[in-house]
Amino acid sequence: MKKKLDFNILFTSVGRRVSLIRHFKKTVADLGLKGNISGVDISDSAPAFHVIEKAYKICRIDDPGYIDELIKLCKEDKVNLVFPLIDTDLLKLSEARERFLEVGTNVVISDPELIKTSLDKKKTHDFFVSEDVGTPELIDLKTTSEADLAYPLFIKPVDGNASKEIFKVRNQKELLFFKDYVKRPILQEHLEGTEYTLDLLFDFNSELRCVVPRKRIEVRSGEVSKGRVDCEEIVLDAGWKLGKKMKGARGCLNAQCFLTNDGAVKFVEINPRFGGGAPLSIYAGADFPRWIIEMTLGNDPGDISRAFKNNVLMLRYDDAVFIDG
Repeated sequence: MKKKLDFNILFTSVGRRVSLIRHFKKTVADLGLKGNISGVDISDSAPAFHVIEKAYKICRIDDPGYIDELIKLCKEDKVNLVFPLIDTDLLKLSEARERFLEVGTNVVISDPELIKTSLDKKKTHDFFVSEDVGTPELIDLKTTSEADLAYPLFIKPVDGNASKEIFKVRNQKELLFFKDYVKRPILQEHLEGTEYTLDLLFDFNSELRCVVPRKRIEVRSGEVSKGRVDCEEIVLDAGWKLGKKMKGARGCLNAQCFLTNDGAVKFVEINPRFGGGAPLSIYAGADFPRWIIEMTLGNDPGDISRAFKNNVLMLRYDDAVFIDG
């Protein structure tokens, strides 16, 4: 009998990402690999702690010892791959990627410059403009008079995440309030149309391999709760064009855009990690976890550019983990 190859994976900030982690566990088993799926979080009440083999409570991401603690875990557990699941530790992990490689661990993450661009909404906007990618206009209140403002507008923090502190601004009274309420705000034109998230897969040479467009039907707390794979060609083409301009990308990233009512595609942000709705793309056949593991093992999955089904619907709901004692 052929001996199973050890293959260990660690996720940071596992939180509630149960569906994604379960798929990774199934993928490791389906590929005939032997290993552990482990994860870290600052709270031992993280639901995903209870669907993995090894769960580690860790210091906060802003703790100076965070990266050292992760590297120690990776060395002790002989971790092959690390996947970040929230924005907060992306830059730290990206900047420390070579240190992880020294202990045999590959952090599946993009280069620091792309991370910095994605985490700052102003830099993201400037990147879109510089690469001739459609994006909503930014409005500078210091140089724009009230008479020139066309409501509604949209305000959000320049470094926000998870759709926190984002607001539609309908009039001057709301603008005066929200520009002081939102920390480090940016103001942009409000887009009317259909919102999409595109999952993009890059190999370890930063080559774009697959783009899956997901229509966001309903969103809760910043994550899609109802969505559908929707291969609207104009959106799909825009995703490929954007992805080919994202230098230094690795693994799964997602980009959010609107197909406006007048038929334009305008991108609003980039998230260089697995998004909350990624299980929809995976279920539709775009098996990013399997393909990343295969590429790590030196097995190229071939042409996967359209290896998924269209018109697959996802309806998410709350589940529960019960622990005695």
